[in-house]
Amino acid sequence: MTEITAHTDFIQPFQVEGQENGVALRGRMVRLGPSLNQALAGHDYPSVVSRLLGETVAVALILASSLKYEGVFILQTKSDGPISTLMADVTSAGDFRCYAIFDEQKLSEIMAQEGEPTLMRLLGVGYLAFSVDQGQDTERYQGLTELAGTSLADCAHQYFQQSEQLSTAMVAMAEEQGQVSGALMIQQLPNESGVVKDDEISEEDWRRAVALMSSVSPRELLDDDLPAADLLFRLFHEDGVRLYDASPVQNKCRCSESKVRQTLASFSSEEMEGLYEYNKISVVCEFCKTGYHYSREDMASLRETL
Repeated sequence: MTEITAHTDFIQPFQVEGQENGVALRGRMVRLGPSLNQALAGHDYPSVVSRLLGETVAVALILASSLKYEGVFILQTKSDGPISTLMADVTSAGDFRCYAIFDEQKLSEIMAQEGEPTLMRLLGVGYLAFSVDQGQDTERYQGLTELAGTSLADCAHQYFQQSEQLSTAMVAMAEEQGQVSGALMIQQLPNESGVVKDDEISEEDWRRAVALMSSVSPRELLDDDLPAADLLFRLFHEDGVRLYDASPVQNKCRCSESKVRQTLASFSSEEMEGLYEYNKISVVCEFCKTGYHYSREDMASLRETL
């Protein structure tokens, strides 16, 4: 097993063994710390937004790590509540980025009125979308599920219940200010033919495994002094747990000067004119808050080079 020296910013695959019928369960554990702080640093989000965005990133990473793809996995909410968008994407190399859109006035009002509003009060009516973008020459996969439940993990779980995916259970948590987040997920493994049948694992065995996973406390899941191996052994030692190679993750934005210039160059002269403010065009990346600024002279030079 590959060892991750730091106890945060990793994805840890594992397998729970010892079920009575011999069927194993695969799992993933994610814990984020410094990389999440870096992702949130330039935004100055309210604590409730940071916390939910931290959970979103953890869920996105744990789902992306269970897929085989070359490209970008995207997880986002779209809704009509005070927090209208929570978005995280993950490349197949393990790089993630994230951002949120919220109405500051509406959020302040609901926080003042309710103190600790439910997830649905914060997000409102909408959906959770999963998509995989593997490039221009491939069809983009997308799945949608209605926002429902008390957590983002509940929303993701509902998607798996509605689809023909593997039996899946998940928990996701984040500290109040979003400094650390984490997630745990277990899934039923397919048989040798690659097919999962309902009777391969008993309902009792599945419920027991879910109960063990769900017993994890925020202090355990988010404690960067508690190694993943120790936590997983605490949870599943009666059945036995096997750890596989862990993978580091990092916050890394994909914006660049060349991409911004290419986008601006696609606008017509009339469209470009509407972008100027004080004879300057400013573009700010939603993810990392890097600013790109261009004068009229810059844009004229850009057009001449095309």
